[in-house]
Amino acid sequence: MKYQLLAAAVAAALSVGSAAHAQSPDDEFAQIRSQLQTLMQRVDRLEAENSALKVENDQLKLRTEQVSQQLTRAADAPKPAVKAADWPSRITLKGDVRYRHSQTEDERVSGTREQEILRARLSLEGKVNDRIVAGVGVTTSAAPGSPRGGNVTLDDTFSRKSLYLELAYFDWTIAGDTHLIGGKMKMPFERPGQSLFWDNDITPEGLAVTYGAGSLFGSAWSYWIDENVQTGTGASSNSDAKMYGLQVGNRFDIHGDKLTIAASYYDLAAAKGRRPFYGGNANGNSLASTGGLAYDFQVVGLMAEYNTSVGGMPLQVWGDFARNLDAEYDTAFSMGTMIGKASNAGTWETGLAYQLLEKDALFAQFIDADFGGGVSDAEGWVLRSGYAPLKNFVLSATYFKNVGNRNVGSEYDFDRLMIDFNTRF
Repeated sequence: MKYQLLAAAVAAALSVGSAAHAQSPDDEFAQIRSQLQTLMQRVDRLEAENSALKVENDQLKLRTEQVSQQLTRAADAPKPAVKAADWPSRITLKGDVRYRHSQTEDERVSGTREQEILRARLSLEGKVNDRIVAGVGVTTSAAPGSPRGGNVTLDDTFSRKSLYLELAYFDWTIAGDTHLIGGKMKMPFERPGQSLFWDNDITPEGLAVTYGAGSLFGSAWSYWIDENVQTGTGASSNSDAKMYGLQVGNRFDIHGDKLTIAASYYDLAAAKGRRPFYGGNANGNSLASTGGLAYDFQVVGLMAEYNTSVGGMPLQVWGDFARNLDAEYDTAFSMGTMIGKASNAGTWETGLAYQLLEKDALFAQFIDADFGGGVSDAEGWVLRSGYAPLKNFVLSATYFKNVGNRNVGSEYDFDRLMIDFNTRF
């Protein structure tokens, strides 16, 4: 390249020389020689600069290749295990403590029963990976661990109170908003308002699938109730009592208000003639002469919940209906309303509900433990009110005005007042 530039420079110099024909030959050659020297010096400088640039370019290429190799090795290397210091960000811990004063007047029993009741719960949920979370929780409960609540009565001379496993589950996000849940879990289906068809403290055991797509939602479950459930004669059966269920529904947006409607079905398998009872108590369901359940439970249900606001206050109206396809006294109906929401400091709520629960409309092991004394064949009213003087602290009162033995036996009045101090964290 250097010689090509030099040839070009000579040609340029000669052309200059021919143009300056008026000068003497010696002057012309001197001028050409000077120009050639200047050009050769410039060529030498350019060659030196080009060599330096080539060296720098080679160094940059080498460095780029080294960085690329380092990145490739880092990507291919196995990911390090999660450090213990990372776990606090993956764990959610929460709990609540409730102190309750209860007064019960049961016409079948003389006098008013007063109780001081405590419930304490603690649970944690951890992120296992990007698609699975797992949870564990414990609660107080009356021995040997009531399925319908964590209440313990304050008595027995300051005796220690028992803790039981309340939750132990995994929640796997299979795809989108579809989840597979297994273990001892929170109820995976929708319930309207303050319906008492299910006790709020029930934590079912088994497998469940939940699904959501836009406004649509649904769930299906298979629960274990009692292994080798006892028959009415007391002999062991080869059948296990299970519960299979399904719910489908939709959430409608009506000019900013929310309407939720859902239909459900559950089947208590291997129930008729058998005793799938906690504590040996059927809680009001009809019994055959052998002592087992007189009916199967194939229960269809329909619920609706409407949420709006009035004067800036949240207002909720709801209804719940169920019917057992295999029983004589087969109908359960509940409806109610709630205005306000006791949550942040200074907020309040109050509501009124009515419920009719015929004797065999629902499997009574899981109905609310307070309405009608926790047994079926009851109807009546529930009045609720609550106020939050501080954040995460709610004072509430609930009054039950019920009648028992509505279908079978002599009717009796059942009244219960509960005053609660609720704290959560």
